[in-house]
Amino acid sequence: MGKFFGTYQRSLDTKGRLLIPSKLLSEGVKSYYILRGFEGCLSVYEEDAFEKLQAKLESMDFMDPESRTFIRLVSSSIQELPLDSHGRVLLGKDTCRDYAIGENVTIIGVLDHFEIWDAMAYARYNLENSKNYEALANRRKNG
Repeated sequence: MGKFFGTYQRSLDTKGRLLIPSKLLSEGVKSYYILRGFEGCLSVYEEDAFEKLQAKLESMDFMDPESRTFIRLVSSSIQELPLDSHGRVLLGKDTCRDYAIGENVTIIGVLDHFEIWDAMAYARYNLENSKNYEALANRRKNG
């Protein structure tokens, strides 16, 4: 399972294909699982990490209305995206429209997965949240 970190700028081609940064490619990976992320991004998982996420979802109580809603929202957004021989995945126009992802994207590593953001949306998110970096760190240390 990959350990993902770093920030990468990319552009989608006219068909909606995204070149995955070489530092995020793991040997033997033939496809990724992509799903609705948080704050407007797409979350991308290799198979091992996706199976762990799936196990967490399966452990949730489907009889609980909030859990059921979350499971439905996540599950309905999951797509398996094959990796082509050039290291690209096809996001497609529908996915880009549904998640407001434009031609320019920012990819960030988030430990067990990576995220795909519209570049402007990530710039806004980063600007807004970076000013709280020390406070967030202190809360995690003390919490």
